[in-house]
Amino acid sequence: MGKPHLPAHLNHIAWNRKILNVFWVVIFVSVCVEVMNSFLTLKPIGEFLIDYLVVPTVLLILTTLIAEYSFRTQAKYVDYIIIGAASMFSAILISVHSEMYVMYTSLFFPMLISTIYFKKKKVWLSFVLSSMIYLGISTFHPVAKELNDLMDQLSMICILITSTAICIGIMSRGYEIAKHLNKAQADHQDLMVKSTIMEKQVKTDALTGLYNHMAFYEYMDVLLLQAETYQYPVHLAVMDIDNFKKVNDTYGHGIGDIVLKRIAAAIKDNVTNDDFAARYGGEEFVVILNDINEEEAFAVLEKVRRVVQNLEHPEIEEKHVTISVGLQTYRAGMHKQAFFEGADNSLYVAKRQGKNRVIIQECNSAMQI
Repeated sequence: MGKPHLPAHLNHIAWNRKILNVFWVVIFVSVCVEVMNSFLTLKPIGEFLIDYLVVPTVLLILTTLIAEYSFRTQAKYVDYIIIGAASMFSAILISVHSEMYVMYTSLFFPMLISTIYFKKKKVWLSFVLSSMIYLGISTFHPVAKELNDLMDQLSMICILITSTAICIGIMSRGYEIAKHLNKAQADHQDLMVKSTIMEKQVKTDALTGLYNHMAFYEYMDVLLLQAETYQYPVHLAVMDIDNFKKVNDTYGHGIGDIVLKRIAAAIKDNVTNDDFAARYGGEEFVVILNDINEEEAFAVLEKVRRVVQNLEHPEIEEKHVTISVGLQTYRAGMHKQAFFEGADNSLYVAKRQGKNRVIIQECNSAMQI
């Protein structure tokens, strides 16, 4: 498996911009320090301006401008150019103040920057550049070569190697943390998927694929609360397959299940996605219709009734099976039990009046064959 990518380093453009901003800050700080140094050491103004301010500042600015150009043009090797620019910063600062051992800490500047990219080869490149800069300055610089003997050079190289190892160790730890985070995220997503599947299984009728009895009451509670709050129409239909016991007794429960599934599919296909269809139990179904008036709700259920009536069931001799439907419209302040009982009573009336019809008991409306 490949090494995981750390999220913080997915956007190199943003990080390179931050690094270049640091370059400009370093230049500003360098100028300020040099100005303060001139007053404290009382150096000749001419020597100071040329050797300690103008020349190094111009070189630092040119180096940064080259890095800025590569960044803006999105050059292929912009990361390496920025690391090289950081190394040039170290070389310029150490050359100007070679007598100050504290300036040699700038050799770690390119290493710190290369660590941001989380690429080992870039860290090793920064080590090579820093080592070459130090060895070059300590060997050829007229002041630095007097201050750095062979032992100093070996010690500094050892320090740079150690620093490189620490940077790589930090990267390795970062990869390890990223790996654990990725695994935790994958486990969390897997758990969410399983939880969603389990929740769906708990709330779905295994035979018909509709919602079940429990899901119906849960949804109705939420919907009636919203209906009370926002005053929009809600209707409940209770449906029962006519003479279904005869189908089961005559042809067996296997054939009965086929008929149930076919009717359930017809109900689901003929209501909208805003409506809620569930198998209430046995051969009984419930449908909650939202945001339409009573006449429109009646028309939807009448369409469902006709579709079910026209379904063909080659498994049984009768070929066709019908449903009876009771409809109740929700009234403000109505208890959910009264809401259900109103639809159930309408269903009872539909059965008593001959079945295969839709009944709204309150307005005594029926669609009869």
